[in-house]
Amino acid sequence: MASFFKFSSEKSADVESQKPSSTSISQNDSCFPQLSLKERLLGFGMCFILGTMISFLSFLPGKSIYATATLYSIGNVISITGTAFLVGFQKQFKNMKDKTRLLTTLVFLSSLIMTFVSVFVFKMKILVLIFVVIQFLSYFWYTLSYIPYGRTILTKCFESCIKS
Repeated sequence: MASFFKFSSEKSADVESQKPSSTSISQNDSCFPQLSLKERLLGFGMCFILGTMISFLSFLPGKSIYATATLYSIGNVISITGTAFLVGFQKQFKNMKDKTRLLTTLVFLSSLIMTFVSVFVFKMKILVLIFVVIQFLSYFWYTLSYIPYGRTILTKCFESCIKS
């Protein structure tokens, strides 16, 4: 377990053997090229779990809509940042700019920013709610783009529900 947290420039043989191949995770594109595959997976997993927990906990009763929206948005940022441990920021931004994801990415990032603006500047509950819903839907749609035929299957399900 201690080797997970070894970030020094010294590399032991077991850590070096865990380095990902160029076909899985590009060393040059990674934000953290000195980390082993296990360390990257641990970093990703911790960010994903922490972000997801914060997002879910944001909906517990007893908080204002402003606190809920802020925590939910922070959770999304932490979750999506976890991919930097796997592929790096450059590759993640390249994936986000892909023609199949660009519109969804723009909607997600805009709604994320507008959620914070609505909370801290406008202080309008209806805007906060609208932007949190848009943020949720766009993040869900963005995630479906990584599942083969994910968007197509969901679209077909909705079409069949509407027709029946």
